[in-house]
Amino acid sequence: MNPTPSHSTVEGRSGLQTGPVCRAMRYALALIALLVLTTPVATLAQSDVAGASDHELIPRYEDAWILGHETKAFDRFALPTGPAVRRDGQWQGETEQVVEGARTRLLYVAPQERSTLEVFRNYQTALAERGFETLFACSGRECGSNSNIARNILWTRDRQLANAGDKTRYAFTGMHDDHYLAARNADGTTWVGLYIARNNFTAIADTHLRPIILLEVVDIAAMEQRMIDAAAMAESISQTGKVALDNIYFDFGRATLTPESDPALTEMARLLSEHPAVSVYVVGHTDNVGSYEANMELSRARAAAVVDALVSRHGVQRTRIVPAGVGPLAPIASNDTEEGRSKNRRVELVQR
Repeated sequence: MNPTPSHSTVEGRSGLQTGPVCRAMRYALALIALLVLTTPVATLAQSDVAGASDHELIPRYEDAWILGHETKAFDRFALPTGPAVRRDGQWQGETEQVVEGARTRLLYVAPQERSTLEVFRNYQTALAERGFETLFACSGRECGSNSNIARNILWTRDRQLANAGDKTRYAFTGMHDDHYLAARNADGTTWVGLYIARNNFTAIADTHLRPIILLEVVDIAAMEQRMIDAAAMAESISQTGKVALDNIYFDFGRATLTPESDPALTEMARLLSEHPAVSVYVVGHTDNVGSYEANMELSRARAAAVVDALVSRHGVQRTRIVPAGVGPLAPIASNDTEEGRSKNRRVELVQR
């Protein structure tokens, strides 16, 4: 192989001149290169979305950042342990493990130059080193045709995160080169679902062609007993004029009541039945994540959903329960932490 020609040889062959204009051009190019090389890395890096942090048991991939996150003190999750199949009109894992406990969802963006397979192998190694057993792993069509394990199970419209708006919602748009695994630790107290794919949505530059990582972690634990019965509700209303209900649950970012709310609704109906002279406002509250207008609308919609459930399922007279929403205007804890935001997302009964 011939040695690489020197600059003078190249210029001679191409007929380039070495006059003042060319020297000035070379100087300018050298200056630009120097500025690029000396630009601090911090100015080029992405930052984690506000309020996000890694799960304590599972490290993040090097130079990845958190685009979306969600935590719930107690939740139910059907973890796919087999490829996606359509059964009785619903998509689900061919086999599944239903787990309940504290649930953490983290959405990472990895460096563009890394392959999804490389990121996936790194996670497999990290989990194995921490004593996790892989229950199922797949790539591409092994996971179910057309990325269905993500599109129709893990990342359905009602399960999409929205911490960074469209950047988060469209993180798995046009995904390809996908991989998935389900794992649990040695004593079965922590379960993991991991999905990685490359985003192909050109409209979002921050995620286009980058490996996107969805990490689902459920830490098995007994549910904290926070049930307030009708008698306790009546006492609180008598003493303070209101009662906060921590056990009313909604789908993330929506006004859809989950089945876990049924016991609280039953006790609310019992309260109104046993105290026919009592009428209440059902007041929805939110944290301060998102716009003021969106939170106000969500709080009103959630209050209305509770009223509708009490009327339609429990026969409560609508005239005795009036829905209202105050959004983020009456926090009971700091919105700077996830624990505080969780307390602020609540429903209250306020005496009329």
